[in-house]
Amino acid sequence: MKQSLLLTCLTALLLAAGEPPAATPRVGYAWPLPTCVVSGEPLGAKSVVKVLEDPKDASVHGREVRFCCEKCVNTFEANRAKYLEAADALIVQREQAVYPSAVCIIMTDEKLAAPGTPEAADVRGVVVGNQLVRLCCASCERKVRRNPTSALAKVQRAAVEAQAKDYPLKACPISGRPLPAEPVDTLLAGRLVRLCCKECQAKAEQDVAATLAKLDAARATKPS
Repeated sequence: MKQSLLLTCLTALLLAAGEPPAATPRVGYAWPLPTCVVSGEPLGAKSVVKVLEDPKDASVHGREVRFCCEKCVNTFEANRAKYLEAADALIVQREQAVYPSAVCIIMTDEKLAAPGTPEAADVRGVVVGNQLVRLCCASCERKVRRNPTSALAKVQRAAVEAQAKDYPLKACPISGRPLPAEPVDTLLAGRLVRLCCKECQAKAEQDVAATLAKLDAARATKPS
């Protein structure tokens, strides 16, 4: 009896010790770039997905990054700041064309210069949760970095309002089923994607480029 009890206790301890730590939840949106942040190689549905951990920096903690292979993950971690800076520059370049607001997301009475104008150099383009947030000043940037979730919610609301008006699909791009009255909305590379359910959202995020290609194809065939 004592041996049996001892074995039971040892087994429980070993199982507890072998339990993996809880995964860091993602903050924001799926990785929006079609390429690996390190190698520049194209990504597909089988890319290596990593959710960053940095409890001291809320603007980084929980951010998703994707790689072509595990070797690139190790290279990235050896110089994380360098690769994030390069990725952010690409994200700003790609997403500012579809950015939904002409005012600062924090100080909404502050108008922002349009991308490509000389005055746009004064606008702060910050990437949090893989989403561009355009701001008027350093003070607003600090607020967004301290609480990126609130800023992302504001950007999504603005994007849904702006892009839903001429959204080209009546059906979910993943399942093909008609979109419900209240679809699951997400942003991929700053663009609104409407889905029928959370399961389809996960599938859409597996290959962002392929999902956005369906939107582009729908727009190309939509009567003007």
